[in-house]
Amino acid sequence: MGELRLYAIGIEEMRGIIGAGNQTPELRAAADRAFAPAVSPKPRGLIAKLGPLFKRPPDAPVLSPTDPEPLDVDALLAGAYISPERTGASWRVLEALTQYRCWGSTRMPLTLQSLDELDFALARGGVAAAVGLGHLLASNTDVRLIPVPGLTVGWHRHDKALAMAGAYRAAMPQIKSEEQRELVSALATWLDGFIPWSQVAADLGRPVPDLVGFWAS
Repeated sequence: MGELRLYAIGIEEMRGIIGAGNQTPELRAAADRAFAPAVSPKPRGLIAKLGPLFKRPPDAPVLSPTDPEPLDVDALLAGAYISPERTGASWRVLEALTQYRCWGSTRMPLTLQSLDELDFALARGGVAAAVGLGHLLASNTDVRLIPVPGLTVGWHRHDKALAMAGAYRAAMPQIKSEEQRELVSALATWLDGFIPWSQVAADLGRPVPDLVGFWAS
């Protein structure tokens, strides 16, 4: 099952996570919390005594190549070279820190087929392609990370995010599928948050939020 995860964050803030270094120690703490290893139950009986015979403890978690490790966080925040085999893990770190810094987030279950069908339904309802979800994902974020298979990351400017809310809501009467109407209604309601978020951002001296999407296909 594919999933589209949307974040309200200034694109420059997101790009600035890479190479942030020691200027933002809270990012390090946020990454540590996001990827803290699960605590495994302590083995009992004979298996607990066999640990030294193995190269790794028998209860140690098996890590996927995309599971972030502390060195991945170090490299991302330092803006250092990231080897190809650690790129997937680095994208996960970046998304976790994007979520930490964003004003709000939401997620939608979308496969390639359902994404195309939803965009088609929106277009039939009068939504311009420029504010469609497909165009969002086709807009390069210019983040300094190599793309990885199965993950597409794109963005829309703040003004487009505002336009999306009104356009999607206006298109709803023309959308025949109840499931699609529910998705569009929930998305339009979430996008309404860009107005108060931009006001708070201005008060705090932060950039107004843009719309960033991570689509795991």
